[in-house]
Amino acid sequence: MKIEQRCTVPVAREPLWRFLMDVPAMAGCVPGVEKVEPRGDNRYEGRMKVRVGPIALTLDGAMAVREQDDAGYRAAVDAEANDRRVGGGVHVNAQMSLRELAPGETELVVTTDARLLGKLGEFGQPVIRKKADTMMAEFARNVAARFRE
Repeated sequence: MKIEQRCTVPVAREPLWRFLMDVPAMAGCVPGVEKVEPRGDNRYEGRMKVRVGPIALTLDGAMAVREQDDAGYRAAVDAEANDRRVGGGVHVNAQMSLRELAPGETELVVTTDARLLGKLGEFGQPVIRKKADTMMAEFARNVAARFRE
């Protein structure tokens, strides 16, 4: 399943980019993320709790920053996570880019190619897209709040 999401963050592009490339700090703004631990070479392990429809998942997994283009404000990541209790999981390849809209305002574009496995894969695309959109909007609000502190 492919999903493209866009949001506007009231932060200048350069400081937003630095923040997003600090994965443990950025992860603190992702709804449901409980922990992120660096494992070297732009690799991380973590845990995220998320509810999709009637199912609550605890996803344990790993993420790697595959590409990071500081000059072009683009990055690509691969992630894989599973919930052993429920029997669901996700494999994700995502690309992120930043576009300056105005001084102090940046558009974040995330394009995701996700494979949903097990119980998670049983949900239809509209349910998954709605959950992804809700999480992106909350992430953008959390990032904006972080920069207001």
